[in-house]
Amino acid sequence: MKKKKILFIGITMNCAGTEKSFLSFINCLDFDRYDATLLLAKKSGGFLSMLPEKLRVIEMEEYGEHFLQSGKNAVSNVFNTFIKKKPASAFIVLPYFLRIVFSLGNRDKVASVATKLWNRLLRYFPPVEEHYDAAVAYWGDRTMFYMLDKVRADRYITWMHFDYGNPKRDDSIYLPYFKRCGAIVNVSETVDEALKRALPEISDKCTVIENIKCASVIRAMAAEKAAFPDPGFGGVRIVTVGRIAVQKGLDIAADALAKLVREGSDVRWYVVGDGDAEYKDSLIKKAAELGVADRFILLGTTTNPYPFMRECDIYAQPSRFEGKPIAVEEAKILAKPIAVCDYLSAREQLANGKYGMIASCDGDSLAGCLAKLIKDPSLGRSFSDALSSESFSNEYEINKFYKLMGDGVCSDT
Repeated sequence: MKKKKILFIGITMNCAGTEKSFLSFINCLDFDRYDATLLLAKKSGGFLSMLPEKLRVIEMEEYGEHFLQSGKNAVSNVFNTFIKKKPASAFIVLPYFLRIVFSLGNRDKVASVATKLWNRLLRYFPPVEEHYDAAVAYWGDRTMFYMLDKVRADRYITWMHFDYGNPKRDDSIYLPYFKRCGAIVNVSETVDEALKRALPEISDKCTVIENIKCASVIRAMAAEKAAFPDPGFGGVRIVTVGRIAVQKGLDIAADALAKLVREGSDVRWYVVGDGDAEYKDSLIKKAAELGVADRFILLGTTTNPYPFMRECDIYAQPSRFEGKPIAVEEAKILAKPIAVCDYLSAREQLANGKYGMIASCDGDSLAGCLAKLIKDPSLGRSFSDALSSESFSNEYEINKFYKLMGDGVCSDT
C-alpha cells in the first residue's frame, strides 16, 4: 500500500503548548501509513530532539522570521526581513503602517490591519515545490495562511488550539481561508462550539480531536526529582506551567499571591516557562511592588516540567483565555488539586468543578479559590481522589485523524 504524503506546518519546536501537543500527536502517528514531513519556520526549540526519527524535518528557505513577528518587533522585523532584501516592498508596507498608526487605540482594528499586512507579505515567500496528499497547519493561524497560499496539496487541514473569539479576530480575513480548508480540527468541544457560533458557514468542516496525552509517559517523566531553588521551603507551593504572555494571566497570579500572603498564607508561586521579555519584566516589577518578589519565582523553560507539577501542592492556571491548555490536562493526570480562571474550556476541563476550582479572571477570585484549598486540605484530597480514579490517556484520538484522512470530515462518534 502506497504511503500518503503529509506536510505538517509549524513555527518552532519551543517548549510550549502547541509544540507539546504536536510532539504527542506525531509520536502516535503510524509511519507505516504516512510519509510525514514537518516544515518549520525556524528549525529550533527544546522539543526538536524529541521528534521521531521517521519524521522528516525541514526549514523554510526564506523569511521564517516573519512567523516570529509580534507587535513589539514588527517594525524591525519587517525592515530586516523584507525591506532590506527587497527595497521596493517599502511601498507595499508603508500604507499598512500608516493605517496602524491612525488606528492606535482601537486594538481590534490594529490587529486586523497587522494580519492583512502579514498575509500580504506572504507573497514574497517561495512556494513549496513538492505536492502532498494532505497539508496540515497544526499551529493554526499563520501556518494556515501560509499553507493555503504556498502549499500544493489534495487536502488542507487546519488545527485550532485557541478560542477564536479571544482575542477578537477579523472574520473577513479568516472566513475565506477556513472555507478553503477541507477540515478544521478543534481541540475541545467548547472551542468547536465557539467557532461554529462565530462562523456558522463552516460548521460542516469542523471536527474535534483532543490533544493527545499519554499518562504513563507523563507519570514516568514526573518521577524525576524537581529542582526547586528552595528545597528547604516548608510552605505551600503553587505551580503554573506555560508561556509568559498576557494571555496566560500571570499578572492575575501575582495579585492572587499578594492577597494570600496578606491573609497569612505561607505560599510561593513558581512559573515554569518563558516568553515575552517585556511582559516578564513587568511581572517582576509588579511582584516587587506587591511585596512578593521573593515568593513569585520564574523558573524558566524546561522540556520536563512534570517533576515540578508532581511536587507542588496546587496547580494553578490563571489564563485569561485558552483553547484547552495541555498543562491542565497533565496536572489532572498527576492528580493535583487544581485552580483555574474561567477561560473558554475551563468548565469542560474540570467537569464543572468535579476536578478542581474555577475562579473569575481576577486576583481576588483566584486567591479565594486557592485559600480554600490551602485552609482545607481535605478539599484538595477530594479533587485528587476524583482525578486518581480516571485514566485521562487518550492515544486513541489519533484514530480520528486517520478517519479524517481517509473519509473526509468526520464526527466524534
